[in-house]
Amino acid sequence: MIYVVGCEHPIQSSDPYPLLETSSAVKEQREHFQQLVELVLSEGKVKLVAEEWGLLSESFAQALARAHTVRWVDINPGLDDLDTLGIPRDYIDPIKYTPEQRQGWFQRRESVMLEGIRSARGTAESLLVICGFCHFGPLADRLGNGERVERIDYRNENWYRSDIFFPVSF
Repeated sequence: MIYVVGCEHPIQSSDPYPLLETSSAVKEQREHFQQLVELVLSEGKVKLVAEEWGLLSESFAQALARAHTVRWVDINPGLDDLDTLGIPRDYIDPIKYTPEQRQGWFQRRESVMLEGIRSARGTAESLLVICGFCHFGPLADRLGNGERVERIDYRNENWYRSDIFFPVSF
């Protein structure tokens, strides 16, 4: 089974996120996210956590994977990957680039993420993939080639508030 969790990137860490004040609402959202990851790890018998992360600090999923003795891998394409793929480093700028350009670059990044998942997977039958919401559907679709995929969208949970991480979510 492959569990794919979409997220707003600032929810992934207890560390302060650039441009985001760490309010009690932010902390509460992060606690719920952490509980969600813990539940999937425990009940899903996950053997690999593949996370779009890329920061120097530790994510909740990384810490939980270590606590569960589960392998964790960062599938976020690095700056060198962006250069190799011909993706500008400021590719997420919605003013500078068209939606079509950004979508094409997201697809290239998803190919790198998919390859990272496949190469790290080994014999793991059950894995958890955590990625930004912009990659959530496409990665789940591409991973579901003949395998069961459960999409976990916490935006449908009663604890989710859409106003917490705006405008830094992408």
